[in-house]
Amino acid sequence: MKKWNKEDSKRLASLKYVTDNDNIRIKEIIKQKLLENDDIIHVLNNKKLQSEEAENDEYFGVNIRPYYIIPETQTDVQNYICFTVGYENVERNFTNSSRMYNDLQKHLHVVFVILCEQKNIKDEDTGIARHDLLAALIQDQFNYSNFFGRTIQLISDNESVVDAKYLCRTLIFSQVTDNNVTKTQYGKPTRIANKEITY
Repeated sequence: MKKWNKEDSKRLASLKYVTDNDNIRIKEIIKQKLLENDDIIHVLNNKKLQSEEAENDEYFGVNIRPYYIIPETQTDVQNYICFTVGYENVERNFTNSSRMYNDLQKHLHVVFVILCEQKNIKDEDTGIARHDLLAALIQDQFNYSNFFGRTIQLISDNESVVDAKYLCRTLIFSQVTDNNVTKTQYGKPTRIANKEITY
């Protein structure tokens, strides 16, 4: 294995901004939008970070997570916004014998899982259940926005209980988007990819 250098790190970090890796790019957009929202940061109610007058970006990886997993053991009451990104093919045509798929488009699904500890479920300022209030703030920010290039909309909003400790609200947003039709190599211009192009 070759020796790792700063240029290698820059090359990997550039994946946050290229259009052909939707998972990383879209999670980066979600991260920025959540961290810019002071209402969401306030309602997350992290007493430790609030007492330290922490910057919004310090909530990332603590209360705001780009994956659906939380620590098993905690000393402080915590509330979480976890988010994931997934895709499905867009059906182009349906016949009795086979399904055809649109090669150029796919359905993007952005899933927010809001987990709030039962001990801390009531927001002191509003009296609203914290998981419902966070869901309303996320819906207000993302529903019918075009942060990901096209209009995304809320298609599912469900409440559940994860265990005896956490109440949960799951929001699913969906939009039709391009199906990875570009190819970007570090330091080179982005090209439209098709079956003819090889690198």
